[in-house]
Amino acid sequence: MRKFITYAVVMLLSLSIVTAPVLAMGTDDAGVYVMKSEPSGEAMIGDALIVRPVSLVCLGVTSFVFLIGWPFAAAGGNVDQAKQNLLKDPVQYTFKRPLGDF
Repeated sequence: MRKFITYAVVMLLSLSIVTAPVLAMGTDDAGVYVMKSEPSGEAMIGDALIVRPVSLVCLGVTSFVFLIGWPFAAAGGNVDQAKQNLLKDPVQYTFKRPLGDF
């Protein structure tokens, strides 16, 4: 039983770490990225080594969720909104923003 609880806690923590960038994307200003100042070298390194790979994994997760939820979105009439939130925004965040700009 203790092994199961440990496994569940590790899985929940891992899931929260992976989904955190997706939740943070909800606060972005319509996909417009404006550089406030020049990013530091540390920010670029952290972005390249940590944020981008995690964002890429999140993109895979959101793509899978879109495929599973597409019939429901079609029935509800909000396929375009689901596509924007689950596919286009994560692609924008992962590949099209400047390195080091959070």
